[in-house]
Amino acid sequence: MTALLSLFFFFRPIMFIDIGWLVFGLNINEVFAIFATGILIIAFILRVISAKRLNISSVDFFLFAFVTWVFFIYVLYIDRSLFKDAAKFVLPFITYFVLKNVIVDTRQYSRLIKIMLIGFAVPIISSTFLIVQGKSLYTILYWNNLARFKGVYNNCHDLGHCMAMFLMLIGIYAVICSSDTKLKPLRRQRLFVVFLAMLSVFAFYCLYKSYVRTCFFGFILFAYYYLFRVNKRVLIVLTAVMCAISILSAAVLYTIFYDMIDSASGKESAENFGSGRPYIWKHNIIEFSSQGLDEILAGVGVGNTWSHTKRKSDVVGGMLNSHNDFLDVMMQTGLVGIILFLAFQFCIYRKIRLLEGRVRYIFLALFFAVCFMNFASNSYVTRFGLGQIFYAVLSYIELPDHRKEDEKLGGIEVKVSEIR
Repeated sequence: MTALLSLFFFFRPIMFIDIGWLVFGLNINEVFAIFATGILIIAFILRVISAKRLNISSVDFFLFAFVTWVFFIYVLYIDRSLFKDAAKFVLPFITYFVLKNVIVDTRQYSRLIKIMLIGFAVPIISSTFLIVQGKSLYTILYWNNLARFKGVYNNCHDLGHCMAMFLMLIGIYAVICSSDTKLKPLRRQRLFVVFLAMLSVFAFYCLYKSYVRTCFFGFILFAYYYLFRVNKRVLIVLTAVMCAISILSAAVLYTIFYDMIDSASGKESAENFGSGRPYIWKHNIIEFSSQGLDEILAGVGVGNTWSHTKRKSDVVGGMLNSHNDFLDVMMQTGLVGIILFLAFQFCIYRKIRLLEGRVRYIFLALFFAVCFMNFASNSYVTRFGLGQIFYAVLSYIELPDHRKEDEKLGGIEVKVSEIR
């Protein structure tokens, strides 16, 4: 079972790589999702059989309620939904439930996170090599001639989000190792520290060359919230350094954030802020509210948005690519779906609040950063592989080591032999 989990954690970040292979009409990332799901199911079955227990909590009620609702939407609008999209939509949430039942303790969890960090080395080093050579160009923006790179990924957004996730994951691993006396602190893992330091430089470089502003802000939010809670002195120093860099690179920053700066200063309409997000959100909300009562409650169909297809004629109601995962969930699954989804997120938030010390703050920082990126772009919901990594990391909050805290929130451990 440990070997199966190690395979999943090592290959999950690697299988973002776009090598252009198709297997029965599926790209390699989708094939791996099927393979990885099989690995997790086998590990889950082995764990349940050996331990004869299930870790069930209030989170799971809304998790499976949302999953059930998504497949109900698929059946309801089967003429305009795809099973592949429905499966990708819910796969990350299933991963969370499986891993919190399969991973035994924080010691095993930390080893798996370390394996995932090692797995990230393959796409990070490869992407850095391509970008330095001027290859893997994704696009050159018409308005400012900004060259955006994608590295070994399918697009620059995947590159940016994966680099930000890797950098946040380093922080999580370091905090967990320093907060648990059973684990070896990161500072004592000297070779691994050197390895992570090198990869961090490459990851920051790749993140910068992707010019995915959502990831810039998301990572800054992650770092600022954590430091605000645990070390305000370092936060002040970091702020001073960032201010100095901002002054010295004002021209570059304007090139990157020109539309946001112009909208904020009144040179352009407020609807142009953030690549026109206010206009897109307003348009989609108006289009959604003009649908019939059934489509307001149940959405317009899983996959029936521009986040999944570029052909406007295929999209019911003229929904645009919303650049907002919360809005996408509402449009695809309706008011019922977004309520279940938000309830699931709120339960996760409450679980994180029950953690102690710096571990609580690092996971809150991750949670808030991901919520922001989900709100500002197509992030950890639309990009199911990224979401799978996120919920795999979140499984920590319900590991057996936290049983006492879990019981405060109504979590239960069910013996399989008692299930009838």
